[in-house]
Amino acid sequence: MSGPFRLNRRTLLRGLAGSTLALPALEIMGPRSARAGGSAPPKRFVLIYCGMSLGAPFADPLAIPTSQGVGYDLPRALLPIGGGALPSDPGLGGTGFDVRDHVSVISDLKIPWGTGAGVPAGGRVIGQFHYNTMGPQTSGMRGGPGFTEAPNGPTADQIVAEALAGDDPPVFNSLSYRVQAASYIGSNGTGAADSRVSWRENDNGELQVIDPIYSPELAFSSLFGSFAGPDPAAAAAAEFALRRRRTVVDQVKGRLDALLPRLGAGDRQRLERHLDEVQALSARLDEIPPQGLGDCEAPPDPGDDPPVAGAAIEYNGNGGGGAGYSNEELRAQVLYDLITMAFACDLTRSAAVRMTFSQSFLQMGDLIGIPGAIHDHAHTSGKQIPYADCVGWHVKHFARLIARLRDTHEVDGSSLLDHTAVVLLFEGGYGYDSDGDSADNVTHSSEGMMALVGGHAGGLNKGGGKHIVASGKHPANAVISAMVGCGVVEESETLGEVTGVIPELF
Repeated sequence: MSGPFRLNRRTLLRGLAGSTLALPALEIMGPRSARAGGSAPPKRFVLIYCGMSLGAPFADPLAIPTSQGVGYDLPRALLPIGGGALPSDPGLGGTGFDVRDHVSVISDLKIPWGTGAGVPAGGRVIGQFHYNTMGPQTSGMRGGPGFTEAPNGPTADQIVAEALAGDDPPVFNSLSYRVQAASYIGSNGTGAADSRVSWRENDNGELQVIDPIYSPELAFSSLFGSFAGPDPAAAAAAEFALRRRRTVVDQVKGRLDALLPRLGAGDRQRLERHLDEVQALSARLDEIPPQGLGDCEAPPDPGDDPPVAGAAIEYNGNGGGGAGYSNEELRAQVLYDLITMAFACDLTRSAAVRMTFSQSFLQMGDLIGIPGAIHDHAHTSGKQIPYADCVGWHVKHFARLIARLRDTHEVDGSSLLDHTAVVLLFEGGYGYDSDGDSADNVTHSSEGMMALVGGHAGGLNKGGGKHIVASGKHPANAVISAMVGCGVVEESETLGEVTGVIPELF
């Protein structure tokens, strides 16, 4: 007859310590990352600038919702955010992108202007509307001197890029792209100052411009020309490691369950507490999704670029037929698709896109079915609807990018959009003309401005997209909000000379 069960304390340590002491070292307990060694998918940021204002002369702009909050209405220029297309757009086939739940509209923003006592913080030079509103929006710094779009500080995309690089930077610090291929006026330049969108600060504190790529083929070859793609063997090895760790935990839990009935009350109570910890660990391991490759893959080669067209209009107003359009529709699609896949493959975490030059002379006939350049529609009476469709074409590609990010997945199964903030900005708004060129309610105004903020990084648009009337706020406040969503400038909430977020975005 055997004696009472006894367990030597050293036996317990020898028998279980090999497994239990190894458990805290399980590095796979946290969320999966797109990059080896990371603890969560990285944040991403996209800054988009459009070289046009919101409304045609002497008519209310068809770009601002009339209702506020979640479920806002969609005026003509914002139809692509919903399920509908621009009525005049021949390329959408009658469908939009249904991303209103992921996009907020911030209206009644304002860039202040100088009135003889100097340019205010974050403001622009009076008498110089064109070429003087981008810098304050993208850098938060006051504009000028002179007719220049060069900001007086680094742009938000570069600040975010440096912050998101961390200790394990992506292959490309940032991307800088432009959709409008050339100026389509004068000498039809492709590299003028008003074609740029991104500036960085070098180690000497000097600003350096980053010339944007407007060639889809060059953008593709730069990103994916020698891209090897994700490693299926690495994913399989990580999955095997997870299964092995689960097995270890299950074995330990089984031994503890078998041991409990044979212990005294005091030992049983102590061991039960330890068993609770092991069971909690097991539950955490079960919550980890299977290791995958996400949706990272090399996109198709776009092939040769569309030819760059000649100038359609000179400053003296003489036009030229068949010019002013270089298939910007295709260019926009390819460039935004490249950004999406660059994010999915963690080749970069920040991008800036210049949709159109300021005072844009891009011909819109092939894009909205109504002939004329953006600038022509902006200054011709009775052009309210075609001008709204010019705004809507820019919004369409923003909405398409939001949809692509929503439908593209990380290795942990989450959406790229869950970790991304996208900001769309415009050259001007609609309201008082401080330059005195014409009456109130015109396009040369930095009152009544609008910004769109899409994505969910850091809690942005939680509960759905909203229309937010932010009277008195600066467009840079929308940019700062997106930066805070990406975990940048959280404490200072400052970009250049502008401080504060749009609180309703969170």
